[in-house]
Amino acid sequence: MRNFSHDVQYALAIWLTLLAAVTITFLVLTALSRRGSGDPSWWTRLRKAIRDPEAARERQAKVERSAREIEELRRYCAEIAVAAERATVMAERRRAEWEAAQRTQEAAWRAYEETEQSVDRLRRANAFPMTEDDPQIRRRHLVRIANAAHGRGEISAADLADALMHRNGWDPAAHPFVQELTLRRVVRDRRFQAYHEASEVERQTANAADMASAAKRSLDDEAFDAALRLRKATAVAPEWSSPSFLTAPARS
Repeated sequence: MRNFSHDVQYALAIWLTLLAAVTITFLVLTALSRRGSGDPSWWTRLRKAIRDPEAARERQAKVERSAREIEELRRYCAEIAVAAERATVMAERRRAEWEAAQRTQEAAWRAYEETEQSVDRLRRANAFPMTEDDPQIRRRHLVRIANAAHGRGEISAADLADALMHRNGWDPAAHPFVQELTLRRVVRDRRFQAYHEASEVERQTANAADMASAAKRSLDDEAFDAALRLRKATAVAPEWSSPSFLTAPARS
């Protein structure tokens, strides 16, 4: 009997100790949940969730909606990141095309200036008296310089035909200086036209480069905003994904 009484007292002491620990824990949690907050305590939320299953289901649905929104944000961030990367590649390509068009334009202008200078030199040389020579020599000289210019790509096939057919100012009886001056003028006009065409290409490529750069900046901004929204949603998600009856209502 003495042993039995001792065992009962020992068991009662353990039970009372456990009860005191649970009571103290309950009081501490209640005090912490109410400190500095106007929200109901976790115990109140627990009782409300137990009494109101509909509220628990609504909170669970809210958690699921949050998870779906986060997944959609992740997918959107991945898609917008791919689009931004492609826009970066396109912007770099358009800029390279614009720079190439600029170099072509500058080269066309330099070629025009060189031809203009040769025309000016021939114009000054033509002011000196011309010596008489054989008309056949002049005709062969015209054919020779026209074919040579066409071979160098300075005149087109249509210009060569005009020179051989003696049209549009080409005179086989003219002095070689005059023939050379006519050739240089045709080359000058052709190069000036090439410069205008290169300028138009440069303008178009510059506009395309500006548009590609603007698209890149827009997609970069959108990618940054999407990543920021995802970070905020992910930061809030652990609070929503905790047990619904222990979660305080979100404050704005």
